[in-house]
Amino acid sequence: SGGSSAYNAPAAKSGQIVAAVPGSSTSDEKGEGFNRGTSDDSNDLNSDDIRISGYRNNIFGTLMTWYLLVLSALWLCFLFVLSADYYGSLPNTPKDKTSILSYYDSTLGTQAFIGMWCFFVFLVVTVTVVRFRLRNFFRIKTLPQDGQFVCVEQKIHKAVMLSGNNNFLVKHVQMAADRIKHMLGWDWNVTTCPVHLTGSNRKYFTYQCTRFVFSSDDEQFAPFSFDLGSQNNSLVAKAGGLTTEEATLRAELIGPNFIEVQIPSWFGAFVREVSSFVFLYQSLALIVFMFDAYYKVGLVDLAVVLLAVAFSMVVKKLSEERLKRMAEQSDQLMALRDGSWVEVSSRDLVPGDVIRVTTGMQMSCDGILISGNAVMNESSLTGEALPIRKFPLRNDDSGFSKEANKNNQLFAGTIVSQVQPVTSSNGDYLTDDHVLCLVNHTGTASDKGKLVRKILFPQPISFVFDEQLKVVFTILGIYVLFCLAMAIYFYQGSPTATWLYFQFVCFQALSPILPAGILAGQSMAVFRLKRRQIYCVDPRRVMIAAKCRIMNFDKTGTLTNEGLEFYGVQRSRFVEEKDAAEFEQFTGDLGSCDELLQIGVASCHAVTDLGDQLIGNPVDIEQFKASKWTLDKEPKFLDKIVPPQDSALSVLHVARRFEFVHARASMSVVVQDESTGKLHVFVKGSFERIKALSNARTIPAGYDAACNQLAREGGYVLAFAHKILDATLDQLRTMEQDDIEVGCDFIGLLVFKNMLKPDTAQAISELKGGSIRTVMVTGDTALTGIFIARQCGMVPPENTVVLGDIDKKTGRLIWTNVDSDEPVADIEPLLDTRGPDGFPLTELAVTGAAFNYLDEAGQMAPLLLNTRVFARMKPQDKVRCAQMTMERGITGMCGDGGNDTAALRAAHVGIALSDAEAAIVSPFSSSNRSVMSCVELLIQSRAGLATSFANYRALILYGTTMTMHKIITF
Repeated sequence: SGGSSAYNAPAAKSGQIVAAVPGSSTSDEKGEGFNRGTSDDSNDLNSDDIRISGYRNNIFGTLMTWYLLVLSALWLCFLFVLSADYYGSLPNTPKDKTSILSYYDSTLGTQAFIGMWCFFVFLVVTVTVVRFRLRNFFRIKTLPQDGQFVCVEQKIHKAVMLSGNNNFLVKHVQMAADRIKHMLGWDWNVTTCPVHLTGSNRKYFTYQCTRFVFSSDDEQFAPFSFDLGSQNNSLVAKAGGLTTEEATLRAELIGPNFIEVQIPSWFGAFVREVSSFVFLYQSLALIVFMFDAYYKVGLVDLAVVLLAVAFSMVVKKLSEERLKRMAEQSDQLMALRDGSWVEVSSRDLVPGDVIRVTTGMQMSCDGILISGNAVMNESSLTGEALPIRKFPLRNDDSGFSKEANKNNQLFAGTIVSQVQPVTSSNGDYLTDDHVLCLVNHTGTASDKGKLVRKILFPQPISFVFDEQLKVVFTILGIYVLFCLAMAIYFYQGSPTATWLYFQFVCFQALSPILPAGILAGQSMAVFRLKRRQIYCVDPRRVMIAAKCRIMNFDKTGTLTNEGLEFYGVQRSRFVEEKDAAEFEQFTGDLGSCDELLQIGVASCHAVTDLGDQLIGNPVDIEQFKASKWTLDKEPKFLDKIVPPQDSALSVLHVARRFEFVHARASMSVVVQDESTGKLHVFVKGSFERIKALSNARTIPAGYDAACNQLAREGGYVLAFAHKILDATLDQLRTMEQDDIEVGCDFIGLLVFKNMLKPDTAQAISELKGGSIRTVMVTGDTALTGIFIARQCGMVPPENTVVLGDIDKKTGRLIWTNVDSDEPVADIEPLLDTRGPDGFPLTELAVTGAAFNYLDEAGQMAPLLLNTRVFARMKPQDKVRCAQMTMERGITGMCGDGGNDTAALRAAHVGIALSDAEAAIVSPFSSSNRSVMSCVELLIQSRAGLATSFANYRALILYGTTMTMHKIITF
C-alpha cells in the first residue's frame, strides 16, 4: 500500500514543497505575459506553507478502504445487538429472558459490550484522526505529475482573538493542545484533488477554486497569472482582442471564469454533520446510555443532539445556497475574437479578452474600461449606496495601478446601470461605437473571487472563549480521573461496575450536548439579527461581536446623512494695489459670484445624467445642483454643460478630466468656452491640497483661519483654483496632469453642510452606556470631524479637544487646542487630568499625516485610546488604524462601503450599512442604513454569548453534581 511505501522523490520534482515563484516565466507556455504563480494578491496559495504529493489508486487499497468502512458499520450494528440483547429485545427472545448471547449471564454480556465498545472507540478515534489522509494511505505514493490524485497540504495559521490577555494556565494548555495537533498532523489542512487533462493534454488540478497547472519546464504544479501591462497606452493597445488560439491557451492555464460552489444534497449535509468528531463523541456516549439502563436520558439527549444537528444542517445548507447564488454567474456576452464580435459564455473569458459592456449586464470579471463611460452599481461588492461613474483609460504613457485607476475599472459582481460610448475624442481616449472593457482578472483572481474564496475557505479563528474552554475541559478531564480513582477505591472487586461508573462520569462531566449549548445562542442571535435586517455571512463572528470593546465609525453616510447640503461660497479676489488676495464676504448665492467660480462649480465634477437622474459622487451631485447648469446628452468631447437660460455665460465643453484620486486629494478638468474658444483649467480639492498647488500670492492672508472656522462649524470645505491654459487641443492631449495643474490661482471656497442622522446621537449614547469606546475614522477634515463628534455625543461637550497635525514648513508634529487655537507644548499633563468619572478631560484628534508620523515613530500606540477622531484618513490609513485598535481589544468597524471597504474586511467585526442583502464586503451588513444597527448587533451578540455561557454552566454543574451524587449514594 502507499502508506507503507518508502519511495521519496526529490523535493523539486515531487512537489513536497511547492513555492511558485511570482514572475518566473516558463518556456513551454506560449504567449507573452504569463507568470508562474501570481504577481498580485489574487490568492495566498504561493507560499512555503503549501506542499503536494501524488497518489495512484490500487485495487487492494480500494478493497481495504471498503473493508474498513464495512467493518465499522458491522461493529456498530453488533453493539446495538448487544444492547437489545441486554434488554431482551432481540427477535424470538423468550419472555423475561435477557442476555441470551452471553448464555444468560448479564455480567458476561456487559463485559462483552465494554470490550466491543472500547474497540469501536479505538476504531472511530483512529479513523477520525486520519480521516483526510486515510484514503491516500491505501493508495500508491508517486510523483505529483504521475499521480491520479494530488494531496495538497496547507499550513493552518489560526488567528486567536485577544490571545495576549491569556493567563498562565490558558497559555500552557494552548501550547499543549498545539503540540498534540502537531503530533497528529492537524496543523495542516489536507485536501485530495483529482488530476485532470486539458484539451492539449496538460495536467492540472483545482484546489480552493484555483487551477494549478503542471509545467514540464520546472516540473511543478502552480497557478498562473497574466500581466497585461503597466502603462495605459499598452493596455489600450490591446483593444483588438484575442485570437481563438490565444484564448484557448489562456483558458487552459488559468481555468474557466467561474467559481463553482459545491454544496451537498440534504442527505450529504446530514452525513457531513453526523460524521463530525463532535457527533461521533455524542454517539459513543448515547450508545453507553442506551445500554446501561439509562436509555431515558439517552433518548432525551439523542433528541437534543438530533435537533442541534438538524438546525445546524439547515442553517449551513441555506447559507451555502445563498453563497452559491452570489458566487456562481454564467451569462452570454459579446467578445472580440479574431477581429470579430462573437457571442461567448462568461465562463470562457480570459485576461486579455475585450468585451462589449451593455446596460443592465452584470460584470462576471474584473476589467479595465478602455473606451466609453459607464455608470456602475457596486452595492453588492462594496456596499456603496449610490451608482459610481466610471471613465475610460487615457491613451497615454502614464503608469497604471489598481488603486490610482480605480475609476477606470469595472469589478465582477457589479451591475451596469448605463453606458455611453465615446465616438469622438482629441486623442485622449480610444473611440468606438461600443463601450469596451479589457478583461483583467477572472475567477478567484477578481475582487469578488477573492472575497468568495475567503468565505469558502476562511482562516481558522479561535475566540479567547474557545481557548479558555480547553482549560475547562482539561479540568473536567482531571475531575473524571479523580472520580475514577474514587470508584476504584470504593468499588473494590467489581471492575465492571467501576468501568460503567467511569463511563457515566466521563459522559456526564463532558456532556455530549455541550456543543449544542453554544450553537443555540449563536444561531438564535443570527435569526434575530436577520429579522432586524442585519445579515451575517460568517456566524462565527457573532460570538466575537459580543466581546467588542471598540467601534470605529466612518462619518459621511454613516454618522451623518449620505447627501450634503449646499451651504455657500467664499470668493477670493486679488487686489492689485495691495499685490495680495483677500476673501470677499461669505454668501449663499452662487449666482452672485464671479463668473470663473460659477464656471468652475458647474464643470469641475464627474457627474453624469442617467434617465434624468444625476449619477456620481454625492458631493459632486450637490455641487452641480447648486450651479443650476444642465448636461447635454450629445457632448462634443467628454461632457457638454449648458448654463441656465437667464445666464449670460457660454456653453462649456469638457475636453479633459482627471478624476478624483484619494492620494492627490483633488481632481481637475480642462474646459473649452464655446464663445471664446479659450481653455480653462479648474482644480478642486481639499483646502490643504489647493493651497499647496496654487500660486502663493493668490492665497488670502487669513486662508487657514477661514477654512478652519468653516470646518469648525461643521462645514465640508472644497477649494477651487483656476488658470487659462495656453495650448491647443492637440497639445492638450499629450500633456501630463501635473503640467496642466501647475501655476493655478486660488479663486474661492465651496462649502457644504453634513447633517447628523436622526438616531445617531441615541446610538452613540447607547454604545457608550454599554462600555463601547466609539471612535471616528474619516476622510474629512479634522475640525469637521470634531464638530460632528461633539454633536453626536462621541466627545463630551465639556471636554477639551487637542488636534495633532504636521507643520507644512518644518515637517514637525504640532498640537493645537481647537477651541482656543493655541499651541500645546506637552499633552501628557492634559491626558493625566481626569474628571469625576475617572476619564480624561482631554480628547485627542489627529490628521492622517500626523497619524502616519506618530505610527512610524512608534508613538501612536500609547496615544491610541486617547484619540477620538482620526481625520483625513486614506483607505490604507483606515486599515492601519483598525489593525492597531485590534491589538487593544475586539474592534468593530461601521461604514457605508466605498473607501471603507478594506477597513470593514480587516476589523474583527465589520458591519456595512448597505442596501444589498447579499453584500459580501464584511461579515455583517444592514439594509437599515442606521448606526442603530451596531447597537442591535451588539445586543443580540451579547445575548447569544450569555445564553451559551449559561448553557455551559448549567450542563457542567449538572454533570459534576450527578457524578458525585452517584458515588456518594452507592
